[in-house]
Amino acid sequence: MTMSTYTFISRPLIVVWGCVVAGMVAGPATAAASEVLIDDSASITVDEDRTLALRVVYKPGATPVPVIVLSHGTFSSGKKYDPVALYWAEHDYVVILPDHRDADYGEMPKSDAHMVEIIDSRARDMVAIVDQLQLIGTLIPDLHMRMDTTRLVSAGHSVGTFIAMQMVGLKVRNPVSGKLTSVNEDRYRAVVMLSDPGKMALMPDNVWLGGSRPALLVTGPDDYGLMGDGRRPADYQNEVLPAENPSVGQRYLLNIIGMDHQFGGLIKKQVATTEPDVEAMEVFLDISIAFLDVYVKGDETAMDRLEPRKISDRATLTVE
Repeated sequence: MTMSTYTFISRPLIVVWGCVVAGMVAGPATAAASEVLIDDSASITVDEDRTLALRVVYKPGATPVPVIVLSHGTFSSGKKYDPVALYWAEHDYVVILPDHRDADYGEMPKSDAHMVEIIDSRARDMVAIVDQLQLIGTLIPDLHMRMDTTRLVSAGHSVGTFIAMQMVGLKVRNPVSGKLTSVNEDRYRAVVMLSDPGKMALMPDNVWLGGSRPALLVTGPDDYGLMGDGRRPADYQNEVLPAENPSVGQRYLLNIIGMDHQFGGLIKKQVATTEPDVEAMEVFLDISIAFLDVYVKGDETAMDRLEPRKISDRATLTVE
């Protein structure tokens, strides 16, 4: 596996040249137009007094491009998804990755109620980022005219997939308490999930179908995280309410045999103990760009790459 070369040009800002993983992006880059920047300098205020740190990954330019907001997994952080964020940025998307309250074990839940409150705060983070895109553009001057605030995508990994789905209309009810979890948010056009929310202990299998806008899910038989079924006891499963406008025919399932919850450690919250799953990551990134280009950029020429098919001995793409 070949990793990118990082050149630190200031403490919060990194210039990235060349490829992320072998075969993903040709490199090294030879023109300024191909540089991708990582900026850790920006933060916004959420819940009146809470600071939300942001990692922003983008390629400078004069043309406005869509914005993807990615919610990280439990106890992970926005700084641990570079293979994904860099690739999306290279293909002309601005990627914003917040550090939620539980990032890097910063806030540990003391009870089930506390855990639910932390998870609920993640949704407020995702809404606040969209509310404050203009501010983020002033904090990072390169982004002032670069973000197309009308073309937004929610993305997530692990518990972050549940948050990302709420941004596109998912509504769930706790059958014990009757609590309804939903967000009044209609600015996100599509959702990308880097793991299966249905493999979490409290979620039914079909939760990924509960949104009202186009969806892409990548998963595999071994896609179980910290909140996964069998790893965390569950006395009940949440009920998914019918979507107001089901996106039938626009919900894509990429199933990759042997793919684990962290792509073999390519995205992670601790030191990986398995071999990096470069093949799975490459397939996901290729399909994700086709999905984003079709449903966010309106590029119908990418639709051929979304045809349901067996992509390889490991990967199969289907549509619901």
